[in-house]
Amino acid sequence: MNKYVAITPARDEEKFLPGLLDSMLQQSVLPERWIVIDDGSTDSTPQILDKAASAHPWIEVHHLSHDRPRAEGGESIIMQFLPREVWERYDYILRLDADISFRSEFVKSLLAEFARDPKLGIAGPTLYEPQGAEWKRIHSPAFHTRGAAKMYSRICFASIGGLENGLGWDTIDEATAMMMGLRSRAFPHIRAHHHRPQGAAGGLWKSRMAAGLAAYKIGYSPLFILARAIRRSLEPPFPFGGILLLAGYVQAGWQGTQRISSPEVVKFVRQQQVRRLIGMDSSWR
Repeated sequence: MNKYVAITPARDEEKFLPGLLDSMLQQSVLPERWIVIDDGSTDSTPQILDKAASAHPWIEVHHLSHDRPRAEGGESIIMQFLPREVWERYDYILRLDADISFRSEFVKSLLAEFARDPKLGIAGPTLYEPQGAEWKRIHSPAFHTRGAAKMYSRICFASIGGLENGLGWDTIDEATAMMMGLRSRAFPHIRAHHHRPQGAAGGLWKSRMAAGLAAYKIGYSPLFILARAIRRSLEPPFPFGGILLLAGYVQAGWQGTQRISSPEVVKFVRQQQVRRLIGMDSSWR
């Protein structure tokens, strides 16, 4: 069966939300239920969502207060509205950001990959982000499905225990899934347009520091993060991308930042990263 529930957190997304709504309404395989959480928006996001929900009963909107305390990231509110008694009714769980768009065969293509590979636990598209007047493909390891759009099998979602909150959640889920013998893949032939480039909301420099913090919280090997920092030094902002990445990692360790990965996941992640560095077969590709 291909019953799926979709869920999206949205905060002040009046610019891009209509594109996501159009994309979902045009899907050849519609969700049984789409939970959209208005996370305290102060623009016209609530009105856009309410209008869509009034026309389509499978769109379920929840409005949260603007002045309530907010945890870092959107996964905490996602899991509030996606308890076990909800997601276990469906074969698949689709998590979407509010600033993406895609073609009408998007979901159908993801479902086809699950049908093709019984061990596939997490599937995602290849993201394209705007660069001037063009769309640039965002290159990632084959296993890495970016947080903007991820589909999980029910078996996988149960195995990983839902989604973690905070920086690095979209690596923790796939690392845990792989540790349990499931696969995570982003597929080049399935595309999605990410209209707000990664890090745009907080600035590129801040984004690089946050990536280092996330790497520490996940449990990245120091040797691996050093190799990545050297590579990132060749990317914008030159040559500070790598320095900022490493600084974020070191600062997190210096401050005693708590890891969000279990010791078992940290051990698995580091084993795979070291295997990759020395040229051995690894799932961390």
